[in-house]
Amino acid sequence: MTFDMLPDDVLLEIFDHHRLAAQEYALLSGPWEWHRLAHVCQRWRSVIFSSRRRLNLCLVYTYKKPVRKDLECWPPLPISIWYPRLVLYHPLYPADEANVISALEFPNRICEINLTLTRPLLEKLTPLMQDPFPALEYLQLGSRDLMESLVLPSRFLGGFTPQLRQIDMDGTPFPTLPLLLLSATNLASLRLREIPNTGYFSPEALVAGLNAKFDLKRLEIHFLHPTSDLGLESPRPRPNSPARVHLPALTDFQFRGDNTYLESLIARIDAPHIERFGITFFEQRTFELPQLAQFIGRTDRLKSSPYRTSIWFLDHRVSITHYFGPPSSGLTFRLEVSCHELARQVILLSRICEQLSLLVSGVERLDIETDHVVSDAWDETADSDSDSDSDSGAAQQWLELLAPFRRVRWLELIGTPVPSIASALEKSAAGNGSREVLPWLQSLHLRGPMSSPLESLVAARRRSGNVVSVHFVREESP
Repeated sequence: MTFDMLPDDVLLEIFDHHRLAAQEYALLSGPWEWHRLAHVCQRWRSVIFSSRRRLNLCLVYTYKKPVRKDLECWPPLPISIWYPRLVLYHPLYPADEANVISALEFPNRICEINLTLTRPLLEKLTPLMQDPFPALEYLQLGSRDLMESLVLPSRFLGGFTPQLRQIDMDGTPFPTLPLLLLSATNLASLRLREIPNTGYFSPEALVAGLNAKFDLKRLEIHFLHPTSDLGLESPRPRPNSPARVHLPALTDFQFRGDNTYLESLIARIDAPHIERFGITFFEQRTFELPQLAQFIGRTDRLKSSPYRTSIWFLDHRVSITHYFGPPSSGLTFRLEVSCHELARQVILLSRICEQLSLLVSGVERLDIETDHVVSDAWDETADSDSDSDSDSGAAQQWLELLAPFRRVRWLELIGTPVPSIASALEKSAAGNGSREVLPWLQSLHLRGPMSSPLESLVAARRRSGNVVSVHFVREESP
């Protein structure tokens, strides 16, 4: 059988498969070159042009491939401006800049803008991008350098993009973006990363822009610096605040910034079907999370008991991840705080877990791992300079962290905290002035240095009718 013998519908399936395969490797090999297929024969050309929407046909303005000179030979197809940030990035050549400027002469036909901006390029393009772009579906803007002093104007894209489905900005200041969102009623993905201070917008303005976004599936808000540096306090909602914005399709929510900003934002949002929620807070002295606790309680997935919880104490941050299914499922809630000292990390996480009791109270498997070199990490928080007081302070802090995890049956300790946490559990079980934590613990797994066989812990738990099995995996010294 030859291609000439294939019916049109089979040819169309082959072309579509070819398009999807090219799309997967677009950053390496460039966009799909459908025009090569259209030049094979009149029949292929007819099949391709009769299925423009399915094949997502468009004229692509991209690196070293000007199409202006051939524009008249094609039907009036949508136009894609495709200059993404590649691994081996180089600034646009003059011919490429002329290509982009030529494409912007047809704002009614542009369906995609994917540009890596530099200051000179943005200065040239901004005056040309103040008309409405009614056909624009994908907007992706990155910056070669963080252009904090050069801000996208309020009339960018004419403030009117009714077909916009995806916005992806990286390091590009656009403080009036919420106004543009008002017209993007079909928005499905909003990703704003490395937002500089000059691109700040308030939580109230953002929520107003997200109103009626019933198709929004992904929301990512990443600030480059703490917004508290601007001297702007995100106001907490009053009891008589307007009704919350409902985002029924939102499943993926990622945030990096200040605690107060997130609190003000999620107090105004309902997203009952969240499946993946990631939070990174900049370091601050304390965290008040009443709105986060309430937001979790308004979701279907996050308010259920996690399948497993993992805590990591790393050099510059501490994080806790709740898995609501196998790790490969992606059903997770992750909270991370930028912080250096181990003692400080434990204190902060203890206070966070206490406030998010809905998440931690039903956990049955808990893993704790650290790569800290534990030496005098607890001296800063101890009331006395003596070793005994320091050890006592460390034990108490570990117990405060573990206390909200009332239903844990499996506990795995990995790395340098093994002796410290194990000692704290022994003291708790022995009743040395500490309340018993992890009362349902059945299996304790230790992977790291260990100086005690934990006989007192096992004996104390046995006396209370709760048998604990202890498993050692000794780590070899390098």
